[in-house]
Amino acid sequence: MKFLRNLMATVAVFSVTVVPAFAHTSIVSSNIEDGSQIETAPASFDFSFGADIGLAGLDLETLDGEPVKVAFERPREMGKSFSVPLPMLEPGTYVLKWRAVAKDGHVMKGEVDFTITG
Repeated sequence: MKFLRNLMATVAVFSVTVVPAFAHTSIVSSNIEDGSQIETAPASFDFSFGADIGLAGLDLETLDGEPVKVAFERPREMGKSFSVPLPMLEPGTYVLKWRAVAKDGHVMKGEVDFTITG
């Protein structure tokens, strides 16, 4: 009986600590793929997540870490799909850095590196 009680307690702890981790997501599709080489930059960065998130931030930098101004406005609502206008980009390598918040408050972040070949 003690074994069964210990087993059930272990399963309960495991399900509470592991299941929330599965709820977090990342970009599942975008018009700029990580590592891509593009002739000309698109007018916007269009991307989708596997679950609703709050998009907290999006920054664009050159490969050297120089910031590039992006007209990003934090959406008021959670969502799965977003579109952020991009400025005219010269040939070079860029890094898009995004930050998002899951419904449970967990902060997620990621990067999309790409090169404009011009």
